[in-house]
Amino acid sequence: MPEGDTLYQAARLLAPLVGSAVENVSGSSRAAHQWAGRLARQSVESVESRGKHLLVHYTGDLSLRTHLGMTGQWHLYRREEPWRKTAGKARVVVATADHSAVCFAAPDVSIGPSPMIEDEIAHLGPDLLARQFDPGTAADRAMASPAASAADLLLDQRVMAGIGNVYKSEVLFLERVHPRAVPGDLDRAAIEGLAARARRLLWANRSRGRRNTTGYGRRADLWVYDRARRPCRRCGTHIEAEELGELSRRTYWCPRCQPGPAGSDMP
Repeated sequence: MPEGDTLYQAARLLAPLVGSAVENVSGSSRAAHQWAGRLARQSVESVESRGKHLLVHYTGDLSLRTHLGMTGQWHLYRREEPWRKTAGKARVVVATADHSAVCFAAPDVSIGPSPMIEDEIAHLGPDLLARQFDPGTAADRAMASPAASAADLLLDQRVMAGIGNVYKSEVLFLERVHPRAVPGDLDRAAIEGLAARARRLLWANRSRGRRNTTGYGRRADLWVYDRARRPCRRCGTHIEAEELGELSRRTYWCPRCQPGPAGSDMP
């Protein structure tokens, strides 16, 4: 599931493109068709992740942005190497003399002048995988979020960029916050704690092939995500799961380790 760590790894995967001239651009996306001629005369200057977005910057003040959604993937191949997915799923292909960078099945692809691409992601909160990350900035932004629950707050990319469904459940568990908790009922220290925990988890997993939030190894990779009706690794209570929040995303929690506020009817 593409979250901030996945995009960070994708940016590292495409790093061999930097300094290479683009020979051609293709793919099924409208952006690839519209900008193929302009990009084919440029060289790759840098590749970076920004939250759940991947950015490829070119000479000529042009940039390519992709959001992978639930299904997208970036692959890098040697020019004569066979692809592991069908060409029909290729949304954009950037070919240099040595490599083909292929973005498969991404729902959101845009190419254009770099200032335009930056405008498209100007709403993002601080990137959890940036070299410098301040939990206080995320807490400031949380005050303006319309999120009705803690689960939705963590998915609000305007607050901090990079958390998806997996880290949402894991962060809430580790900070002992119920997913239905009202953000306005959380004090600033609690929100900064959520942000700091998210930063630590994504940073620890930025170079791993398999996510781990427990520190216990491959037999216990995650605390609660995808563990409905299984015993909590901490207390033994059965993990609960439900589609929660504005987007009805599957959320996992331990009702004992993450109790609702006193007097609430949160399960």
